[in-house]
Amino acid sequence: MKLSQLLSANGTDCPQDAEITALACDSREVVPGALFVALQGANADGRAYIPQALGRGAAAVVCCPPLPEGAPGVAVDDPRAALALLAAEFYGHPAKQLTLIAVTGTKGKTTTAHMLRDILTAAGRKTGMIGTLGAYIGREPLSDVSQVTANTTPEPIALHRALRQMADAGCTHMVMEVSSQAMKLKRVHGITFAAALFLNLSPDHIGGAEHADFEEYRACKAALFRQCRLAVGNADDPNWPAMAAQLPGGTPVTTFGFGADSQVRALAAAPDPNRSLSTRLTVDGAEPYAIPLPGRFNAADALAAIALCRALGVSDEAVRAGLACTSVPGRAQRCPAPAPYSVVIDYAHNGASFDAILSALAEHHPRRIILVFGAGGDRPKMRRQDMAHAAARWADYAVLTADNPRSERVEAICADISAALGDFPHETVLDRRAAIFRALELAGPGDVVALLGKGHEEYIETRGVRRPFSEQAVIEEFFAVQH
Repeated sequence: MKLSQLLSANGTDCPQDAEITALACDSREVVPGALFVALQGANADGRAYIPQALGRGAAAVVCCPPLPEGAPGVAVDDPRAALALLAAEFYGHPAKQLTLIAVTGTKGKTTTAHMLRDILTAAGRKTGMIGTLGAYIGREPLSDVSQVTANTTPEPIALHRALRQMADAGCTHMVMEVSSQAMKLKRVHGITFAAALFLNLSPDHIGGAEHADFEEYRACKAALFRQCRLAVGNADDPNWPAMAAQLPGGTPVTTFGFGADSQVRALAAAPDPNRSLSTRLTVDGAEPYAIPLPGRFNAADALAAIALCRALGVSDEAVRAGLACTSVPGRAQRCPAPAPYSVVIDYAHNGASFDAILSALAEHHPRRIILVFGAGGDRPKMRRQDMAHAAARWADYAVLTADNPRSERVEAICADISAALGDFPHETVLDRRAAIFRALELAGPGDVVALLGKGHEEYIETRGVRRPFSEQAVIEEFFAVQH
């Protein structure tokens, strides 16, 4: 593609012209003929890497003013916005060929996106999905996901490349988790979503290179709603009005919730008496929906998916069929086990998420809840106390172990948790594999063993090195040894 054609997408003229073979915003990924877009990062200015990009064969650069003397390319006021438009143009505007659905919120994006993907698939729509767990067509990962999994919402080059793959594969719909960082960094700039879904908002991602304060965090979330043709929002959340205030005039709106003011209202969410660790959700007095996940928080995500699908005209039959088969790796994930007890893997790694998953498990009245958990190193130590207090509220026994210790010692992290647990029954087994074996050995009929903190992650990070580690594989190994 000619440089002049690419730059026209950003309304920019260029005195030179060149054939552009690729886009890159990381100088290490520049190939001969690439257009290098220099971005300001949290720790480095991309302009400093222009010589390296040119040395690797970049045909031109785009950067904020001034353009380095002698460098081919243009200077623009907003390189991030320019990159989003350039990527859309380079990949042939695949977003315009798809019905795009955005899901945003502090908690529940991943689970809700999976529910929507499964519902749309049940309705006969070939559906792509992009989010925390990667990029998929249906349930199959994209063949090239190297750059799609780095962030919940990918950078524009990876995003539009993935959308191009989905459109070429015949997808008609795509569900995307859209983070506040994605909005702040303009990763979805220029995209119009057929629908945007707001789940909830609570203080998170504040400080460091993320958001200065809660007000900025909320404003970034709300900005998404300027880019949608239909909005669905959680009427129970006090932040929904801030989202709705950003909607263009005349945008159709549907609200959901457990409160009386909701248009799509949940009347009850209770454990399913016919299925272990599952939920029955009653909406507007209709026949209850079967949700194969425990807890009110998962029911709330299902309610959001139901409301959005109703707004899009998806049949109730498809909604029921999709929800009934939903499973989310590492989110209240029930692991098949040839034993008289249940094993659950969940990504919970703070006090609020511990409360949510453990209270959900407790609703099913297991004989005992046995936990395996640790805490991430180089993270606020208050999290360790919060998780310990939630464990003591809901569980019966805990095996403390490694999570992602990073630069800290596992022994020190577990000691902090142990101190917060006090006289709550627990022990420490520093090796996570051995800790899982220990918990499974302790379990008996009617118990639930909950492995918390790792979820979908298949590694343990220690001092900058990620060592492969699969909890699912450890569980399988345990039962293989037993039999």
